[in-house]
Order: sequence, then C-alpha cells, then structure tokens
Amino acid sequence: MTNSVFATEIVSTQNQLTIAAINNQKELFSVRELHNMGASGVQEIDYVVNCSNQTLALSGFALMTEKGRLISNEPATQSASLAFYKPVIDHGQKITKSACNNLVTMNSSTPK
Repeated sequence: MTNSVFATEIVSTQNQLTIAAINNQKELFSVRELHNMGASGVQEIDYVVNCSNQTLALSGFALMTEKGRLISNEPATQSASLAFYKPVIDHGQKITKSACNNLVTMNSSTPK
C-alpha cells in the first residue's frame, strides 16, 4: 500500500457514501454520508474508518439548507484525536465494510 496515487481517489457508492483515502499506509479512509431530508435539507455526516482494525469514528456533521451550510460547534477534528469504536449496528458495519472493500479494490489494482 505504498502507491500515493490512491490518496486522492474518491469513490461514490450507490448508498450515498463518498469514500476518500486519508492515509493508505495506515488504512484510514474518510467517508461522507448524505441524507436527503426533503424540505429540511441534507444531512452531511463525516466518518473516519480505520480498516486495519475495522473501527469507525464520527468526525463531523453539517446540515445543508437553502439558507446555507450549518455546521456543528466543534472545530474540524484530526484523525489522530478521534474516538474509534467497533461498529455493532448494521448501519455502522455497512459504512466500515464499504470503505474497507474500497481498500481491497485499490490494493488489487496496484501495479506490481
């Protein structure tokens, strides 16, 4: 996993997830999930997935409305200070699996 070309690769999946590599050597991925809430706007939820141990951390939240983008009061979080946990509910497991399957796909396409 030393090919830095993948560090900027972004993959959109069918379930409204956008996945981008943060650090391939540490197997960290940023995942953005969008939820359309109709007239109330769109929720934007950011996670960091650690594929080396199949853990997940919430890293950001915003609500996009016609008036603009409303963010949480917390400053942007760096991956080193996040609280990672092993997902136990189906939703968290699917997010982790999607990001880590992306890692497997990228590794299998790396030139030898």
